[in-house]
Amino acid sequence: MVGGRSSDDGKNSSGELEFDCPECGTHIVGEVSKCPKCGVEFVIEEISEFECPECGTTLPADSTRCPKCGTGFEVEVASEAGEASSAGSESAAPPVAAQASPEEPLPAAPAETPEEAELRKQFPLLVEEVKPLLSLASEYGIDASEARRYIDKAVRVGRQRDVVSAVRFVKECLESVKVAIDERIVRDLDYLDKLAEIAKKTGSDPIVISQAVSNVKARKEVGDVSGALAEAKIGRTEAERITGKYVEANEICDALERLIQNSERFYIDVRDARKLLNEARDAGQHGDWSMMGILARKGREELASSLPDVIKGELKKAKGALLDAKAEGKEVSALVKILKDAGVAFKRGDQEESLERLIEFKTEVKHL
Repeated sequence: MVGGRSSDDGKNSSGELEFDCPECGTHIVGEVSKCPKCGVEFVIEEISEFECPECGTTLPADSTRCPKCGTGFEVEVASEAGEASSAGSESAAPPVAAQASPEEPLPAAPAETPEEAELRKQFPLLVEEVKPLLSLASEYGIDASEARRYIDKAVRVGRQRDVVSAVRFVKECLESVKVAIDERIVRDLDYLDKLAEIAKKTGSDPIVISQAVSNVKARKEVGDVSGALAEAKIGRTEAERITGKYVEANEICDALERLIQNSERFYIDVRDARKLLNEARDAGQHGDWSMMGILARKGREELASSLPDVIKGELKKAKGALLDAKAEGKEVSALVKILKDAGVAFKRGDQEESLERLIEFKTEVKHL
């Protein structure tokens, strides 16, 4: 931009940060923690972009899939050998293509014990086992945030040559992502069973859905979680085609229920929203899926209207908690990234995502 205004990267020609206060519009130059006019405090946010390694399309930093070529991304699992971590530094690197190069083993610490030497050899093998599971979770939209936090911790202690803790954190990451994937498969099976019942009620043939359920179970029994998720996706597509409006209405109801549960964590009044949710579920029981969707959508809209002020306050509290933890000498890199993610989500208008990241922040604070 001309006239001394900021360029696309938020800096002017002198390299200084330049932006407008989101509350009062005052133009601000330089890195400041609050607006000099209205006094609102700013949460440090990470707003960056990267290019898809396959087709070159410019994407937001939190993208998990390229909308142009379809390439999926995962946050790279790094070792002490110098590779990037999703939250091992103050500013997170953008996602990288899923085809990451193998990690090198952790460097040996002086005078390490035989046990430590053996664990150091196990580290890259465990990482190679974790990587495809994290990629799978990303591909199917499975929440693996807890698993990624363990990886971040493994990288951090690995840089300190604490091989015992590094291996322990990778093992915990592996267990966490396995549990998350298994829970998703169980939910998919329950969902398909439910859609089969809906298909029967509407007079449609549920055989395609029933076959999908059998395929998912067969894959799961032999430990093929990738195949199980793929079969569930195929079955879900067919089931949703058969059951039509019910699926859309049910998804809105599920989203409202999650929002209610998250809002209760921050003592938000959810009585009206819960009443609408119950009415929506009741309409669904009677086969009135159009009304089910209308009521659930209304519940989300009413509850969402009260979120901005709450989220602003919680972002401010979280920033205070972060500064307190840092002053106490605690490791806060994971907190920094979560808080940045919450701030970025709020700025782009995704209040529900911001709320979930704030809940994640609270959980991480308890683990310090």
